[in-house]
Amino acid sequence: MVASKSEFKYLSVMTMVKDGINYYQLRLSSSLGRKTVGLGRNYIQALNIALEVDEFIQSSVTQDRPIEIDGIKLLVKERLDNLKDSTTKPLRIVEKDSLEEIWDKYARFHQSTGYWEESYIATHIAHIRSLLSRCPYQRLEQKDELLSWIFSESTRRKPKTSKDRFKLIVAAIDWASKRGIIPRFWGIEYRDLLETVNVKPGSEEKEIDIFSVAEVYKILEALKNNSYSRFKGKHSQYWAYAYFCWLTGCRPSEAIALKWENVDLDNHKIYFCEAEVTSKYRHIKKKGTKTVYSRTFPVNQEIEELLRTQNPGTGYVFTTANDKPVNHCAFREIWRGLLDNLGIRYRTPYQLRHTMISYHANNDFPLHKLATLVGNSEDIIKTHYLKLDIERIGLPDVVKPIGR
Repeated sequence: MVASKSEFKYLSVMTMVKDGINYYQLRLSSSLGRKTVGLGRNYIQALNIALEVDEFIQSSVTQDRPIEIDGIKLLVKERLDNLKDSTTKPLRIVEKDSLEEIWDKYARFHQSTGYWEESYIATHIAHIRSLLSRCPYQRLEQKDELLSWIFSESTRRKPKTSKDRFKLIVAAIDWASKRGIIPRFWGIEYRDLLETVNVKPGSEEKEIDIFSVAEVYKILEALKNNSYSRFKGKHSQYWAYAYFCWLTGCRPSEAIALKWENVDLDNHKIYFCEAEVTSKYRHIKKKGTKTVYSRTFPVNQEIEELLRTQNPGTGYVFTTANDKPVNHCAFREIWRGLLDNLGIRYRTPYQLRHTMISYHANNDFPLHKLATLVGNSEDIIKTHYLKLDIERIGLPDVVKPIGR
C-alpha cells in the first residue's frame, strides 16, 4: 500500500534537497510541537512510514497514551532499519510449521486467553519474535543449529538469557506438539535438548555488576548539568528520575508510573502501586508492581529534597521537558552515550537497583527489611541483586579454650 500526502491527520511530509538529492522528513502538526523526523530518500517508503506514524499517533490519542517525539523516532528508525535489511538480505520464505509460524500460533493463543499481561507481550514475547525473524534455522530438524545460533547470535547476551529464550521457544514447540499441530515427538526432542543445556556455574553471580557510589553520583552530576548533551535540557530532564531510582532501588517501571497522589511527604511515605513499561514506541500501564500489588517506602531527607525539586502537585512525579511520562527506551540511549563519555564501563540503568540493594546490605541494613522495601524475597535478593563487598567483611577471632 502506498500512502498519499492527503491521508495524514497529525503530520505532513516535506522534501529537502541537498546536493541535488531529495530527502524526506515528516513534520508533526502544531499541536504536537512541529517536530521533524527524517524518513530517508525513498519517496514511497517515506510516505508509508509517515502513514504508520500517523496511525500510531491516532491510536495513542484514542487510548489517551502520551505521545513522545523519542518514541516516534524509535518507530521510524526501526522501520528504516528493517527496510535497509530487506534490501541487503536474501528473501527467506517462511514455510508451514516453521519456527516463526509455530511461535505466532503459540503467541496468538495465549494472547486470546488473556493469560499474558500486555507488558509481558511487549517485552519478552516481542523479543522472541524478533529473534526468530532473524534466525536462519526455521525447520524443526535443525534443532542443534538453532541452539548454537541462539547462544552465539549476540556476544552481549548472557548465557542464562540465551537459555531462557531457548526455553520459551521450546515451550511453544511443546505446546504445538500437544495440540497436534506438529508431531508429538518434536516436543519431546526439544525438551530433552533443553535439559542438556547447562549454564556455567557462577554465571548468575557475574551478572550482579554494580556501580560504585562515586560512579553513581558522577553520572547524576553529568545528567543534571547536561555535561555531554548537544541540546539544552536533553539530559537534565532525566536527572531526577535516575536519582530516584538510585535512592529507592525501585524498578524503572515503578518510578515512571509514580504519581503525586501516591506520595505523602507530610508522613514521609511513598506508595508503589502501579507500573508503566516502555517497549520501543509503546507505553503500557498496569496496576500493581511486579511481585506485590503495592508496597510502602519510607522517605528520608535526601529523597524528600529530591521530590520537592519536582514541584509537588498532580499527575506524574517524573516527566520530560514536554510534560510527558519518562520514556525509558529513550533514556537508555542517553545513558549509554553518557557512560561512554564519562569513561564508565557500561551497565544498564536497572543496575542502579542492584547497587542500592548491595550498598545498604553491605552497610548492615537488615536483609529481611531491605527485601520488603524493594519488593522481593530474601532469597531473590541474595541470588539476583546482592553483591557483597568482600573487602569490608571481617571475621571475628576464634576464641581458644583456656588451658588447652
